[in-house]
Amino acid sequence: MARRQSDSPQTSLQAVAKRNPGLKLRRLSLKDLPETERPREKLLHSGESTLSDAELMALILGSGSRSESALALAQRILKDAGDLGKLSEMSAQELVTQFHGIGPARAAQLKAALELSHRLKSADSKMASRFLNSAMVFREFDHYFRGRLVEEFWILSLDAKNKLRSKGCLSKGTLMGSLVHPREVFRSAIKEAAAGIIVVHNHPSGETQPSTEDRRVTKQIAEAGTLLGIPLLDHVIIGLNSYFSFKDAGLL
Repeated sequence: MARRQSDSPQTSLQAVAKRNPGLKLRRLSLKDLPETERPREKLLHSGESTLSDAELMALILGSGSRSESALALAQRILKDAGDLGKLSEMSAQELVTQFHGIGPARAAQLKAALELSHRLKSADSKMASRFLNSAMVFREFDHYFRGRLVEEFWILSLDAKNKLRSKGCLSKGTLMGSLVHPREVFRSAIKEAAAGIIVVHNHPSGETQPSTEDRRVTKQIAEAGTLLGIPLLDHVIIGLNSYFSFKDAGLL
């Protein structure tokens, strides 16, 4: 879906205020805009792709605060966050503490909307994906792992043509790491009659170099895969805008 850039600081509401000085005596509302410029009406009449990021966010927020409209609040949040990607990396608690006018309820609304977009992207490619190299794995998971505060260990079960049969999170660890046993890794792979597997996990620190524990677990999984006839094709560690592939590094 095409998306326009956020509105400039000189908003339509500000233009309305200049034309009608008396409106400055109270908080400007979206209702003060001409009907054709109100986000909800624009969406209903022209489609969601015609709305800016701020207008879409204003619809999610629903209302503003005593001092600013929902649109002005959305514009300020986007400006302070930098962009939607950085906003999606923030936890609900960070939204509450960093943005005046955002309480727990609005933070939950924003996080829910962002999570739905993540899931939609995942659902669109779930069964059609083919993983021929580590870069394709990175593209699949990079957006998902952004903002995750703990390690998550995922397994991808593939057919003989490296087409995805299933994927799922095997474990969620703490900031100190994730505990994974080869028995649990291959349970779902056997169920899916997988021809091979790829395992993926994130480093919340942003660093991608494998730890001693990462190397140990990878070796165990690879050895178990050899015995079961379900080879470990790769282990990809995803950090901040980068990744490490055990296969590319010659470790598998």
